[in-house]
Amino acid sequence: MDLSSWFTTQLNEGAEGFIWAVEQVPPDRRWLAPPKQLGEWNAGRHVFHVLYYEQNAVVPCMKIWLGQSVAINEADFDEDSAWGEGQDLQTMFTEFRRVRAAQLELLPNFNEQLWHEARSTPFWGDVTLLWLVSKTFQHTAEHTHDVMRIALFWDAYARHEQAQSGR
Repeated sequence: MDLSSWFTTQLNEGAEGFIWAVEQVPPDRRWLAPPKQLGEWNAGRHVFHVLYYEQNAVVPCMKIWLGQSVAINEADFDEDSAWGEGQDLQTMFTEFRRVRAAQLELLPNFNEQLWHEARSTPFWGDVTLLWLVSKTFQHTAEHTHDVMRIALFWDAYARHEQAQSGR
């Protein structure tokens, strides 16, 4: 299997699927806290999280396999501070697509040997490139799942919470 080609397709489609999932959340709910069973984060916060993670962890770590020095300090990785009061959703979509495109541009540079070679990373210790990019694939799917649950089940969980509080 050509991992570079496979991940190019999967990461591209996964990014678009994630954005599509966020767009399925009604606009007036994208910034509201969902019912408790759907997690703590609103849809906008999910977008910021995935963007921040890929921009500040994944792309720099992918460059380790290309011999580039990476100046990442886990202590400086402060997503909550970067989030502040929130971000504009369309701006985040644009930036997310840009960061994902940067990853896709790196993929053809990796040969079969590099995919299976472990390197030391600031966040996960010694992992293979295959592990790192697989984690990105998994992480996108996880947050797509979480956002789709918000889009699909908000009303049902809100009714359930209301019924529980009325007892």
